[in-house]
Amino acid sequence: MDDQLPISRAYFAVAASWAIAQSVKIIRNIIRRRRFNVRWITDTGGMPSSHSAGTASVATVVGIYAGVDSVVFLLALVFALVTMFDAASVRRSVGRQAVLLNRMLDEIYA
Repeated sequence: MDDQLPISRAYFAVAASWAIAQSVKIIRNIIRRRRFNVRWITDTGGMPSSHSAGTASVATVVGIYAGVDSVVFLLALVFALVTMFDAASVRRSVGRQAVLLNRMLDEIYA
């Protein structure tokens, strides 16, 4: 294990991936809306998914530490894939629901 990364670097990699994904969302919102809202720092949803970024980093770190042929890596990989699939599915469903709700509101006010 001497040739592998220290555990503190693994923690940093996971935290950094989450922070970078969250920062991209904040910067994109600032550019789009031309203002800053403190709530965006902890706000969930949107792309890129910080949850997906974090779980992908965990899987990568586990692969580096335990090896990609380990059971622990398989668990981390499946966890990351399920999280990514779920993030994409939820966003797609919320988008469809928003279209329907907006249509309903338009019909009510018409």
